[in-house]
Amino acid sequence: MIPAQLYSIVFLYIVVVLTIFVSLKLSGQTYNTIRHGDNNSVFALGLCMILALWIGMRPSWWGFGDSVLYEHVFNLMKNDIPDAYGESAEIVWNTITYYCSQTMDVSAYFTIISFGYFGFTYLACRIFTPNNVLVSVLFMLGAFSFYAYGTNGLRNGLACSITLFIIAFMSCSNKNLPIALIFVFLAINIHRTTLLPLTSLFASVYVIKSFKWAYIFWLLSILISLVAGGAMTTMFAGLGFDDRLSYLTDYDIGMFSHTGFRWDFLLYSMMPIVLGYYVVIKRGIQDRTYTILLNTYTLANAFWVMVIRANYSNRFAYLSWFMYPIVLAYPLLRLDVWGDMQGKRLKQIMLAHIGFTWFMATF
Repeated sequence: MIPAQLYSIVFLYIVVVLTIFVSLKLSGQTYNTIRHGDNNSVFALGLCMILALWIGMRPSWWGFGDSVLYEHVFNLMKNDIPDAYGESAEIVWNTITYYCSQTMDVSAYFTIISFGYFGFTYLACRIFTPNNVLVSVLFMLGAFSFYAYGTNGLRNGLACSITLFIIAFMSCSNKNLPIALIFVFLAINIHRTTLLPLTSLFASVYVIKSFKWAYIFWLLSILISLVAGGAMTTMFAGLGFDDRLSYLTDYDIGMFSHTGFRWDFLLYSMMPIVLGYYVVIKRGIQDRTYTILLNTYTLANAFWVMVIRANYSNRFAYLSWFMYPIVLAYPLLRLDVWGDMQGKRLKQIMLAHIGFTWFMATF
């Protein structure tokens, strides 16, 4: 049994080792070789399921953030305490938690949530990059926020992984709308904040079909944040679609101290947008799936930029950051961006991506 305090570091180094191995293997390959790659979907699925089981069976009481709070609510429901639901109005999440509390222990409950989190992530990767599932899965696992939302922000993590699946589903064909709406209902009723990326998705599918306009909106969001960031924060906190956004205007001294305009967060967030600008505008490469994915990320991220000065704005940032890895991976695996140099560029970006996560976890 691995001690609880080592979970995060073990997870990180498993992903680091696999990423280095796979990136070196891809380094000398051309676009055509990568585009029709090895798939490795079975290995990717096995990796996701093993990690999901391992993380799901974790102890809840040490080093796993809000897991202890989820266990507390679980135990209240198990004992039919009337106030167990608290302020949460998400019917799907409450139903899942209540049913599990009546039929199993908390470890099995966490494992089910973990399988959902990893499972929908895997399915999204399989739809986006069917010939390179393992590579896109490693991009997802290597994101610096992935582990945290599998062990801390469970509800948001699960809802966003379902949302990523919806984005993949919707970007393939508009004929999938009725089925997609079922999953939209699930995501929103697990965590209502997914309304933001889902609204961005539908805007990208039906309204803003050109990256140029999404990009202009993102640039304007920076200007708006610099000029009227405080007003935008107050407005978003008061929208009413989720009372939890009140933390944006709560500046209690005991809270996260890094407020102000976060240029470091902005620099991190802009990497997929910079790549998208190069691919779509500079190179003129057109791909419907990529445009929808890129526009959805860009629009959702723009709303975060407007409240970037707020306390705990990184929580709001996750509503775009959960897409970050696949927005990076998709053009590298599916589009002819660098031709014979594609493998070399893919290796460099994979290593930079996991290197950033390692840096954030180590320093």
